[in-house]
Amino acid sequence: MEKFIFRFDTILNTKEKIEEDRKNKLGISMKKLVTEQEHLQRLFQKKNDMVNQWQEKSSKIVKISELRSISNNLDIMQNIIDKQLNVVEQSELETENRRKQLLEASKQKKVFEKLKEKDYEEHKYNQLKKEDALTDEIVSYKAVCR
Repeated sequence: MEKFIFRFDTILNTKEKIEEDRKNKLGISMKKLVTEQEHLQRLFQKKNDMVNQWQEKSSKIVKISELRSISNNLDIMQNIIDKQLNVVEQSELETENRRKQLLEASKQKKVFEKLKEKDYEEHKYNQLKKEDALTDEIVSYKAVCR
């Protein structure tokens, strides 16, 4: 039986490498997203601690300068949180884009895999026909020789 050689094998291999690369990029992007979300959670926790500190101090007799300082720190923390929210949002968009790119690469690879399957089935059919023809030829030759 002849060996099956897929005519688009190099393209299929390239598509598989592209898909693998995009899987890796998606994984990196997802890890980055998780890291940024964790950082945001830590910032929220710090802000909550600062709010508790401010409430605690405001219930006691303290200098206005201390309250003002805590209030300024809260404003700064809110600005940092806003920036981190933007970073998380950008990271989510990047992850979603990477996911779409991976889906597209998977679709392209599957097209060539289906084509390979069809070509292989056709190859098997042609080989079967050749074997049948050879068998018929052998039988005919033996019949003639008798």
